[in-house]
Amino acid sequence: MGFFEWCMKALIIVADTSYEGEYSMAVQALRQLGMEVSTGLVSKTVNVNFDIDITDRLSEDVLNGYDVVVFIGGYWAYYAVTGKEMPGKVKPMVNKEVFEGLLTQSVSSGRKTILPLATPAYAAKLGLLRGRKATVYPTTDLISILRNNGVEYVNEDFVIDGNVVTLKRVTVELLTKALGK
Repeated sequence: MGFFEWCMKALIIVADTSYEGEYSMAVQALRQLGMEVSTGLVSKTVNVNFDIDITDRLSEDVLNGYDVVVFIGGYWAYYAVTGKEMPGKVKPMVNKEVFEGLLTQSVSSGRKTILPLATPAYAAKLGLLRGRKATVYPTTDLISILRNNGVEYVNEDFVIDGNVVTLKRVTVELLTKALGK
């Protein structure tokens, strides 16, 4: 087989880049693993280069052709899932319906789905991780959300359960290690 038959494609869905380095480390890790990386935006306030604008509506075929989907939620995901008021002047204008639709499509389609920091709790609240093991950024409220939604919390840097990879924190090393398994 030639190189292009092995080349995997990854799509990074970006809701919020406020958590320093979350997006850039994901891009770096995926590229280190030899993946072709595309970025899709679900927020009109995020300032990154992107390939797909999905801020207005969800198209059924957005995930077609991608082997790996990474969800970057930043602080928005934390505040959205906990229901707490987000501090600061600039609040991300995230299209929640599109974000949730893509999350549901990715997990249920069997695609490798990467959920860092608070996004595992978001997926759990949608019922997408029920009966699975997962980790999450270690705060009491996020761990409780996992447990209250039928997810077994595991205190590890990353947890792989089927097609879902959850990460407690984001580093290039952790992402490449988790994706290399």
